[in-house]
Amino acid sequence: MSSSRPRRSTALALAAALLAAGLATACGPEDHADPAPAPAATTPAAGTAAPGAATGTPAAAKAGTVTIGRTAYWGGLRFDVKTATYTPDPDPDGERFEVTLATTVTNTFRTTAVRDWPDIAIDIGGTPLTGDHGSAVPPTPGATNPLQITFTGTGPFGFDGASLVLGDSGQAQSVVPLGTGGRPAVTLAPVDLKLPAKPALTSGRLTLTLKSAQLRADVGGGNGSGALTLGQRGLLLVFDLNGQVGPAGMALDGGSLRLRLPNGQEVGPTVAPIEAIYPDRPTRQDQVAWFVFPGATDGDYTLTVTDPDRGTAAPATAVLPATGVKASGPVD
Repeated sequence: MSSSRPRRSTALALAAALLAAGLATACGPEDHADPAPAPAATTPAAGTAAPGAATGTPAAAKAGTVTIGRTAYWGGLRFDVKTATYTPDPDPDGERFEVTLATTVTNTFRTTAVRDWPDIAIDIGGTPLTGDHGSAVPPTPGATNPLQITFTGTGPFGFDGASLVLGDSGQAQSVVPLGTGGRPAVTLAPVDLKLPAKPALTSGRLTLTLKSAQLRADVGGGNGSGALTLGQRGLLLVFDLNGQVGPAGMALDGGSLRLRLPNGQEVGPTVAPIEAIYPDRPTRQDQVAWFVFPGATDGDYTLTVTDPDRGTAAPATAVLPATGVKASGPVD
């Protein structure tokens, strides 16, 4: 009797298993209850980290537009970066994405045209993604134009850790972070020097009337062509010239201008007017001179103006104080 019980128990267990298998096979999809909905995936806004994300890994961007609201300078142009729009590939299996920056661009020069755009890229973890500005050309002097810049890439993208970079790697670069992390912001903003109460400097027959003086970290010459290297500055002077001359006139060049830096070093201009002044045309308006040098600091920049006839004319000087130089970009 004890030997028959295990066989009966085994048979009952086998029958129960076959019945359960038959019921499972007979059920169609309509017989199953709906599964519990999966929690909706959330993507943090730019500037926040994904919950549980690994340290140093940028959060994936969500399709849409974020506000940037930052300004940077390069080559005489001011870029006001308003918004950034991220558009992932509509193909679920696609890897391409597009980032579009809405900006306005101003030519900060009053009289000088800017011919070329800087190199424009988004730095993503040290890898540049080149931008496309289409057929747009830089604005005319003093003008402001809208500019859309488009970047097309592959793979994952997040605003955190990404930065807009203006200028190539061998030049002074301005940087606009698009989220948190990434490269530090660098504006390369110009620093206005304080003009003297009496801006007219007279040496002998020559009078130079200062209109503006700026320390530029983004450019060191006209037409946006005087790219600076890291730590350099270009001091831009705009002025009018007047010569009280006789019939022979006066020939003027950069030899009449000198600049003494706060550290005592004296430099000549890298760009300066070359003019012949005569009695019937004694005035030249909106003239430009550039002085380029490394290691700029806060302090007094002293301009010296000398009549070309140095044997008889005493020089005239103007002290131009500058503050906030390091805030515009690296100085060494």
